[in-house]
Amino acid sequence: MRLRTQDAVGLGIALGMVLVLLASPVAAQSGPYPSGPVRVIVGFAPGGGMDVAGRLLGQKMTDLWGKSVLVENRPGASTGIATKAVIDAPPDGYTVLFNSNTMVVNQVMSPDAGYDIERQLLSVINVAWQPTVIVASNSLPVSSLADIIELSKTRKLSYGSPGQGTPQHLIGAQLFNILSKTDIVQVPYNGAAPALSAVVGNQIDLAIVTLPPAVPLIKAGRLKGIAVTTAKPVASVPNIPTVAASGFPGFFASNFNGYFMPLKTPKAVTDVFRQTLIKVLAMPDIKEKLTELAYDFADLEREDFPRIVSDEIAMWKKVIKEANIKIE
Repeated sequence: MRLRTQDAVGLGIALGMVLVLLASPVAAQSGPYPSGPVRVIVGFAPGGGMDVAGRLLGQKMTDLWGKSVLVENRPGASTGIATKAVIDAPPDGYTVLFNSNTMVVNQVMSPDAGYDIERQLLSVINVAWQPTVIVASNSLPVSSLADIIELSKTRKLSYGSPGQGTPQHLIGAQLFNILSKTDIVQVPYNGAAPALSAVVGNQIDLAIVTLPPAVPLIKAGRLKGIAVTTAKPVASVPNIPTVAASGFPGFFASNFNGYFMPLKTPKAVTDVFRQTLIKVLAMPDIKEKLTELAYDFADLEREDFPRIVSDEIAMWKKVIKEANIKIE
């Protein structure tokens, strides 16, 4: 059978429209989101705070949806490997990034990071803040930030960080070098654990690390907790004052822990994901477990996560410039 010209043209147009629809993210879903397993890619190794939190939240989402939420660890390149993996994924909500502001610092510190958060990802929801803490050796004659700053005028002090170009390195540069105008020297380590061990062993004077690995050492009396960088004291160590209350009003520098999706993911999908997480975060057992992990809950009603990310990019660019930190 031969088709008339107009019939052939009409059939071609119809087939073209079908192909376009099939290629779209929304059409790729069979039914309401999610209709299948969701992968959550974490830029850190198994066993760390974000990995544990991601699995706790993922299990609860699995229970609510009846669809698996699977955590996949892709550590490396200061979370750049995980970040780029999600950027390159289809924008359908089935590949999600769970990351911290390490991804922001990596972007502003590394010219070859290979991604642009604001142009390539949607900042869906920040679920919690992971506080940073300043700790001191028990042998150091200080009990406050003011003591540290005063002591730095008479002797050379050093602080350990989890690595060059980490958020904690930049917090130290902002606090000690820019705001306090001291000459306290950063000593980079390969992670928080060795930095804390160096303070316990009196190899360095101070450390600036995320709070969870420091809590057991503080509670055991092996380190002094000097200040936390959150806006208010943290529930797991309520007696440690904030930096803001220690002579630096308005100071805030904590690690967001949030979810991201590829830029063109439909709003209907991101809305479902966000609302499900809000339900999960209201569960008493999740609140208890995240508090035990030394997390500080985000203000889900008021926080503007895309704005938070944008402000962090601008802030760390400024710190790098003012502290004259070498970008490698």
